[in-house]
Amino acid sequence: MKTNFGPSKILFPSPVALVVTGTMNEANIATIAWASLLTSKPPTLGISVGQKGFTGEAIKNNNNFSVNIATADIMTEADFCGITTGKEIDKFERSGLTKMPSNVIESPIIRECPLNLECKLTDWRIIGQTIHFVGEIIETHVDTKLLGDTADLGSIDIAALNPLIYFGGVREYRNVGDKIGDAYQIGKKLR
Repeated sequence: MKTNFGPSKILFPSPVALVVTGTMNEANIATIAWASLLTSKPPTLGISVGQKGFTGEAIKNNNNFSVNIATADIMTEADFCGITTGKEIDKFERSGLTKMPSNVIESPIIRECPLNLECKLTDWRIIGQTIHFVGEIIETHVDTKLLGDTADLGSIDIAALNPLIYFGGVREYRNVGDKIGDAYQIGKKLR
């Protein structure tokens, strides 16, 4: 038996992404749970923000943004950046998070986030009450200590990364559990 709820906005889990717009002199952080990879060649991702917020206009004006994956260690700071507006305060100063210059784009990255993606804006659309942005990932930063092999992006130690995970609908933060299988491998048992 299943219980029906009609249209809803429940889909989980989602990584907690801290989206940064602006410059090293003046930057804003927005906490985004609606972020997803869209294509692999070229690598692109999509993020969604409300139409009334500060972030959407900043992305359109700057034509770039960084996506910084939060860890469970900075859960309080990440939540703070999602419940306050950059129009009124400097979120970097108030949260204690640290700006670092990006390699390619103007928007900075966040030192405390172990995975940072520099994105060039390629498209945007308004759907419903949100603005959907597509960014081409033009640079990737990973804390070196998390890599088993510094030449292999796929060697990230996920347990050590400890990404902060958001469960929409129930509005909970969680961390990652144990590895239970290898993607693109485990299903071969049924061939």
